[in-house]
Amino acid sequence: MWTWLLGLLALVAALAPTPAASAAPGGGERDARDLAAVRSAAAQASWSTGPLAPGVSQGWVWNNANPLNAAYQVGLSPTGAGDTTPCQFEVTRTWYSREPGGERRFHFVVRNSGTLTCTATVLLSWLTPTHDWSTGALAPGASGNYGWVEQIAPTVSYLLGVTPTGATATAACQLEITRSWYRQEPDGVRKFYFVLRNIGTVTCSGQFQLAQTDPSASWSTGTLPVGASATWTWNNANPLTAVYLPGLAPTGAAGGTACQLEVTRSRYVQRANPDGSRQRQYVLTVGNVGQVPCGGTVLLGSLTP
Repeated sequence: MWTWLLGLLALVAALAPTPAASAAPGGGERDARDLAAVRSAAAQASWSTGPLAPGVSQGWVWNNANPLNAAYQVGLSPTGAGDTTPCQFEVTRTWYSREPGGERRFHFVVRNSGTLTCTATVLLSWLTPTHDWSTGALAPGASGNYGWVEQIAPTVSYLLGVTPTGATATAACQLEITRSWYRQEPDGVRKFYFVLRNIGTVTCSGQFQLAQTDPSASWSTGTLPVGASATWTWNNANPLTAVYLPGLAPTGAAGGTACQLEVTRSRYVQRANPDGSRQRQYVLTVGNVGQVPCGGTVLLGSLTP
């Protein structure tokens, strides 16, 4: 039913490493709904992490993740930076589960990636998808490689959610998008690629939920050698409730070889200004994960309540 708008590649690799016994981090998960202030009109909820020491991770679960097709993006607003030491947080994992009773959940892990004990406000935003399709069945521990073929102007940032299905009476279906990246093919078409892994203990499937947003800012990466990365800082990342969604529009495919770029890391920072005031920053790193030197455009979307 998508042939009139967008083409879809679904290349599923049936690799089956040992499944994870539990997807949650070692410290367990906290119930976000117990703490959240929800701004339903803005499709955003927020709550505090409390103080976290450097290097410490904290797992969260958003129960009753309805509507079932919502795609979630996590932002952070750190607080507690010192005069010379910033406060820095990042999201290290996200995944979706469908519980035995039918409840859908969204899980994620945040980490204090700085050198100072400090706090952050978690900003959970969600978008309504424009397209959805089946993941196909994945065995426990198996991964699937997928691609979304774009036939419109490459000027949007994509957000991918999942609605798992197939939980048993005793085991949840748990699916994690482990990475995503953008390609420009030699014919100029932009594609959005991603890897989905079954991190649970039961064979199951789900529906991809693909949402998109227009960028609020954009800039050139310049040419990146193969395997190289570059990092940018978005200063004065206001309002403090903004959640950022980065996308990429690669250019420079050559000689039959695609240009492939990936956001390999992103984080939120609070640091002191020279006058003693504080500012929030959004820092992202883009890597050339292909086989040809090339560049592209960073498309910075902002989900603002």
